[in-house]
Amino acid sequence: MKPFWAVFLIVSILAPGLSARGEEPLTLDRAVAVAMERNPRILAAAQEVVASKGRTLRLQSFSDPSFVFSDEGLSFRKGSPSGDKEYSFGVEQAFEFPGKRSLRGRIGRFGEEKAGLELDRTRLLVSAGVKRAYFRAVLSRRAVGSLERSSALVDRLLENLIARQRAGAATSSDVLRARVEKARLRNQAIEEKKEGAAALAGLNLLLGRNGDAPAELITDLAYVPMDADPAALGVGTPTSPTSLRIAAARRGEAQTGLALARKSSLPDLTLGLFFPSLRAGGWGFSFGLSLPVLGQRRKGEIMEAAAADEMSRIAAAGEELRVAARIRNAFEAARAAEEQVRVFEGSLLKDMEDDMALSLNRYQYGEIAFFELLDLYRTFTSARLEHLRALYLYNVSLADLEVAGEEVAE
Repeated sequence: MKPFWAVFLIVSILAPGLSARGEEPLTLDRAVAVAMERNPRILAAAQEVVASKGRTLRLQSFSDPSFVFSDEGLSFRKGSPSGDKEYSFGVEQAFEFPGKRSLRGRIGRFGEEKAGLELDRTRLLVSAGVKRAYFRAVLSRRAVGSLERSSALVDRLLENLIARQRAGAATSSDVLRARVEKARLRNQAIEEKKEGAAALAGLNLLLGRNGDAPAELITDLAYVPMDADPAALGVGTPTSPTSLRIAAARRGEAQTGLALARKSSLPDLTLGLFFPSLRAGGWGFSFGLSLPVLGQRRKGEIMEAAAADEMSRIAAAGEELRVAARIRNAFEAARAAEEQVRVFEGSLLKDMEDDMALSLNRYQYGEIAFFELLDLYRTFTSARLEHLRALYLYNVSLADLEVAGEEVAE
């Protein structure tokens, strides 16, 4: 029970200090929630949704009417008598051929759908990024703690060695080995602290905060068995809804653009209403018709739209294959990481702990040399760090699996 009470007292002493430094308790779920509210990429994607709605209104709106003034009865020859001058005031309105405006509106709505899906995808990617940075920072904290515990053990061994050296039971080389080991552990801890600070800075940036903002990370690295059924994750049958739905929206947009290009050879209308200055009540009416006689231009528009349509079809088919492959690969990586965690948490760490305790007793009785004990100790320290890294890789692989089909292809 003594180790438990020691840990309890240390936490009790350090906890007020953490609050005094102003560190915000931050669980993983809370970090993801803050990122959803404040991450710059998400905020920009949300504004793109607003912009796409405005774009739809613009595309499906009528053109502005025109005010028209005409002066009739002008004379262009000197000395020739001018006829009765007539002024007319009116309004003209252009109308696209029926169906064109609705197609433009449909293109705009496909744009709205894409923007909404891109927002969803950005949220997923940011969430995964938050989890990666969070777990990396936690890994560094746990690794530093493990290294500090190992360093404390080396300190006790070093004190024992110095006492044994004075009694002639230990050599100066053993003391030197212990000091070198302590320096190695200190350097490892410094490197881990640096990596943890970088991960925490990256996490803060994802949360829309200053990179040096302090935070107390509450959620620990843990092993939760994953679903072993690939079908439940869509492996083999691409069901990543966001990326594939974006590809489908792009496909629909391209098809609508092709339909609109084919209508470009149809004439547009112009209607006008005029009021003359001399004949009260003699309203006039005008009718205009565009002449799409430039066949080369129309042909170019159709060719361009048809190529875009075909490219969207190819991209959609490729996206399905890519998503299926990425999900399968991510699932296999997560399963491999899980196996690594099980190796450590099964019996390996416990066996090494027992072996380490036994070797310490044997060393006390002079049954093994110090360098043998030191070699086992180094192996035990490395195993604990590898266990932490395996937990980190497993949790990160689960985050990667969540967005396996959402990452943008290089």
